[in-house]
Amino acid sequence: MLLIYILVLVSLLLLAEPPVPLQAKVEAAEKLIPFDDGNIKYFGRWKLTENDMRSNWPGAYFKTNVNGNRIKLRLNQPTHIYVQLDQGPVRQLVAKYTGQWPIQIDVAPPDLSEGRHQLLVAAAANASICLESLVLDLAGDTTPPANVSPQLVEFIGHDLALGVGTTQSLFTGFPWMVSNMIGTEHVQIAYSHARLMNDTGVLGMESRYFDWSPYDFLNNDEWDFSSYEPAVIVILLGQNDYKENEYTHTLLAFLKRIRLHLRYTSILILSEPLGGLVRQSQDAVYQLNDQGDQDVFFVDTTGWVQYGSTAFVDTMHLNDVGQDRLARKLAPLLTARLSIPRQPLPGPSPNPSLPHDWQTMDVGEEDAVGLPGSVSFDSPHTFTLWGSGIDIGNSKDAFRFVYQGLSADGIIEATIVSHSAFASCAKAGIMMREHLALGSPHVMIGISPANGIFVHTRNSNLNETRLVKKLRASPPYRFRLVRKGSDFLAQASHDNGTEKGGGDSPDNKNGDQKQESPSPPSSAEWQTVANITDLFFARDIYIGLAVTSCDPTVVSVAKFADISLSGGVGNGFYSTIVQKQTQQHPRLIYQE
Repeated sequence: MLLIYILVLVSLLLLAEPPVPLQAKVEAAEKLIPFDDGNIKYFGRWKLTENDMRSNWPGAYFKTNVNGNRIKLRLNQPTHIYVQLDQGPVRQLVAKYTGQWPIQIDVAPPDLSEGRHQLLVAAAANASICLESLVLDLAGDTTPPANVSPQLVEFIGHDLALGVGTTQSLFTGFPWMVSNMIGTEHVQIAYSHARLMNDTGVLGMESRYFDWSPYDFLNNDEWDFSSYEPAVIVILLGQNDYKENEYTHTLLAFLKRIRLHLRYTSILILSEPLGGLVRQSQDAVYQLNDQGDQDVFFVDTTGWVQYGSTAFVDTMHLNDVGQDRLARKLAPLLTARLSIPRQPLPGPSPNPSLPHDWQTMDVGEEDAVGLPGSVSFDSPHTFTLWGSGIDIGNSKDAFRFVYQGLSADGIIEATIVSHSAFASCAKAGIMMREHLALGSPHVMIGISPANGIFVHTRNSNLNETRLVKKLRASPPYRFRLVRKGSDFLAQASHDNGTEKGGGDSPDNKNGDQKQESPSPPSSAEWQTVANITDLFFARDIYIGLAVTSCDPTVVSVAKFADISLSGGVGNGFYSTIVQKQTQQHPRLIYQE
């Protein structure tokens, strides 16, 4: 009999409903605003379900205006969120499961006043939001958020796009900052250590971007691109990719696949701040341009943020200052492409201290540069440079650079009339340089007390320089550097050009473009110092004058005369133009 009783009891227990988790209660003085309320505006990649609105990419956010001083969120999973009220301080809150569903979290500070408030809630990095409802006072309600831009900018990237290393993470990253500067909404498709290329066991953005979520463990549906259409996409990738020979092809395929979904979106490809994969990124963009897509642009950011403790946490992360500089440089470019009608990307502002299209800056890590350099000009073809810096050599440079942009083939000639230096390793010369960060590939011919005339090169970013040739000599000497495809010719001449009457009169110091160029030596007077082959640079590079003191506590001074440029030389900004041979020349976008 006892056995029968036990069997019946077990059967009843098996048929019984499982215990239901406790439900979070709503107080009598509160009311729920459901997740599908029309006054809640969602930005980023969200998915609508029967029970909630779900995000899965970091930085997805929603906005609404609420009336009252009681604001809670009901969430269907634990998460980390950022909350901002009335554009005030940003607070990070953690929603933890405490035995009741949905999780309820109070987002209003105790001293919140009555009245209407703008609420912004964003998902933290490596977190998502499953919003079931808002909880307000009985008398509370929602209205649409004010000043919501109809235009959207999407940012694709890695740690820099997430603000990793800054004081407020996403909110002090350049995507959020520049969006606030120009008054637009944004989407972040980014995760820490993101790369473009797929690798063994690791998917890159070439696959992840097209998914609803970056996480493998979810049922990862393809993203529905009809959900929103960004006006501009900004892509910052490359520092976590290591297959340089495959990067151009992968980026090209990635951009083409984006274009299949977003036909009218402008796409800006930003270089890494320290110059990784500049050539490969340029090549992909220019191949697309040559195939007819003129709404994809390469933007060189290597001159925007100087490496050092002022702006960098380490080589892969910017601090608040660095992110702000990046955002401020990017803002006018985004404004141009968001304008109706769209405007060309703006070039660098003219340097009031220099003639024509010349620009100048100290290249290198701030402590390695040391004393700030400067430049003056006696005429449009005669400059005096003061430059400090630890050296131009090894894997990182520190020097003063006066430059213009060069697209494809070109020539620079200049006479070094004099060179004053304290250190024997100080250098002055002419240079072709792929980008403006400290470890750029380059070719330089110049003069130094230690080596006399020298030619050295660096063939890839942050690689060691190689001394190609040196000859015993001292100023004055005229130098010539020629680029033709992947070949570079470095030449020197004792004839400095000034004895022929070339150059400019002292009365013309305003950079009049009609001014005649100096008379160079004839071809028979040039001595070939080095002929360098198979040195592959990006199509668009920089060409100019360089001085380093080889000691960051002092400056070295060099006078350059009879400076002559030819070929695809310009001011650092180039639009897509069609040459007489109908060959298209998309150009580099650079902002000082």
